[in-house]
Amino acid sequence: MKMKEWFSLKGIRAEIKNISWLKRKDLIQNSFIVLVFCILFGIYFYASDAVIAMILNALGMN
Repeated sequence: MKMKEWFSLKGIRAEIKNISWLKRKDLIQNSFIVLVFCILFGIYFYASDAVIAMILNALGMN
């Protein structure tokens, strides 16, 4: 497909037909997994920061 055809409405419609959308169940499951990982990473970074702060405080470098 030529670039000019690809950027036309006909080309855009053809490309949209090639998209495979997730099912509702898969979308909810993937969203839940992302949310859980965001929470876990948040806890990890908070705990890491707290440990580093305690170490620096113990060394008198606060």
